[in-house]
Amino acid sequence: MPFDPELKNQDKETLIRMVEEQRSALATYKETLSRIYREFDAKIEELSLIRRVSDALRKAADLKGLTAGLVEVVISELPADFVGLLLTDPEMTCLIPSALYDRGWEQPEIKIEISDKNNIPLDQGVLGRAVANGSILLLPDWDLTDEQPWPGVFPKQAKSLLALPLVARQQIVGAMVLVSLATGAFGQEHTRTLTIICDHAAHALINFRLIDQLGEINERLLASEIKAHQAREYQQSLLDNAADLIIVADASGCISYTNKAALELGFSPREIEGRPLWDLFSQPEKARSWFASSRKQSRELDMLPPYGGERQVSVSLTPISRTGELLVMARDITRQKELERSLLQAEKLASVGILAAGVAHEIGNPLSAISGYAELLAKKQINQAERTEFSKAISEQAERINRIIRDLLDYSRPSPDRKRVLLVNQAIEAVLNMYFTEKRLLSHAMTIKTRLAKDLSGVNMDRDQLQQVVLNLIMNAAQAMDKGGKLSIVSENEGGFVKIRFIDTGPGIKPEHLAHIFDPFFTTKPPGRGTGLGLSICQRIVSQAGGRLTVESQPGKGAVFSLFLPVADQEGN
Repeated sequence: MPFDPELKNQDKETLIRMVEEQRSALATYKETLSRIYREFDAKIEELSLIRRVSDALRKAADLKGLTAGLVEVVISELPADFVGLLLTDPEMTCLIPSALYDRGWEQPEIKIEISDKNNIPLDQGVLGRAVANGSILLLPDWDLTDEQPWPGVFPKQAKSLLALPLVARQQIVGAMVLVSLATGAFGQEHTRTLTIICDHAAHALINFRLIDQLGEINERLLASEIKAHQAREYQQSLLDNAADLIIVADASGCISYTNKAALELGFSPREIEGRPLWDLFSQPEKARSWFASSRKQSRELDMLPPYGGERQVSVSLTPISRTGELLVMARDITRQKELERSLLQAEKLASVGILAAGVAHEIGNPLSAISGYAELLAKKQINQAERTEFSKAISEQAERINRIIRDLLDYSRPSPDRKRVLLVNQAIEAVLNMYFTEKRLLSHAMTIKTRLAKDLSGVNMDRDQLQQVVLNLIMNAAQAMDKGGKLSIVSENEGGFVKIRFIDTGPGIKPEHLAHIFDPFFTTKPPGRGTGLGLSICQRIVSQAGGRLTVESQPGKGAVFSLFLPVADQEGN
């Protein structure tokens, strides 16, 4: 090495200072290098921890497996005697222990504890408030005399605690809680390690929870779809097997659905779907007007199947306000109507039989008169004026007999069941004139008084059926007053009804009989004097006409039968 001439002039102290500076620089370099190595080792350890956490997360097949893997990683990395993973409930109101790991177990075991007493309400207690605020909770020395902040499943003798909230997407997913039986077991270095684990765990947990929730939702949806499908099949089965015809029509009246009962009425569901609803009936325009109503109602109509044979049906209409559709249910009552007409005819003939003696008596009087006038006409000494008078009297009496017989035949023959607008007063007077003459009433010791409103509205009803109801009610009153009495018949308008009251002064009806007075075959009359069908048939006739028949009575104070019939509108409906 060549000699530097400048060093000749430097003293010893300068050289020493230069050496010290070099030594200091070398020490600083060594310290910096050592710190870099330490940080590098820490990063390597941190990356290794992240890898272990990632492995635990990756291996987990479900939420349960994930929580188990996380507590196992934590207890292997940190000096905890007991580790618990608490997850928030769906409503975010409390922390629920989901995975627990005790270092004291002989073999590693994950226990899932579910109990309300172990839940930690958020915003309550030291642990609940810290998690709710997203804060780290470090308790190095817990006084065992105070209320413990950890769930009851944790060791009661624990003395230190470290808890870190799990937060992801601004949501509190849960908390990782570590406890130790020793004081001061946890420090800031443990907090950092736990933070690394919890940061990765929180996002994985929320994803798994979402997957679990989606799975549950899918299962519920699948179960709902299965139930809905089963319900649809069940409802379709009910509709297909229903005895009544069920029709759904759109807002314009076109048929969109019919059940299989259409086949029983002679219609093919495929053929009538798309057709106007009213085309199925014998009077389409009248049916169309009725179906145009926006209210729920029922009535009887005649259907006209394509292969002939008119069918009587009871139709109920239910407008569906939400969609504007019409729900129509129709029941075939053709056979029922035939049976009812047969029953009505039988009851009518029974009434005729009861009245036969009275009618014979009524005919006997004019026959006696005719016989007397005929004898007078045979005498030669009568003049022409008397002959004319007697001939006229015979003609009048013969017409009287003819009228009685004609009325009786009209009443006794089967009714065509055709409704028309009738005047109730005329029907009442016809029955009285036909069967309840003054002589006959005297034989019953009964009087009949009428008070019939002159402005009484018309009703839409079959003439024979109305007369049958009036006759039956009068005959019931007559039989109840077999020892004499008075019957008052009063007609008046009341609201939208014509009201007719039959008020008798008979013995009245016992309370125990009053509830059964309209029951078929119920009668208090002696055997041979009644079938028990009269009032039942009357009620059915009145009900089918849209009216009602009521009775009021007290023993010893007579009875009042009130007949209410709806007033006919301008179209006779």
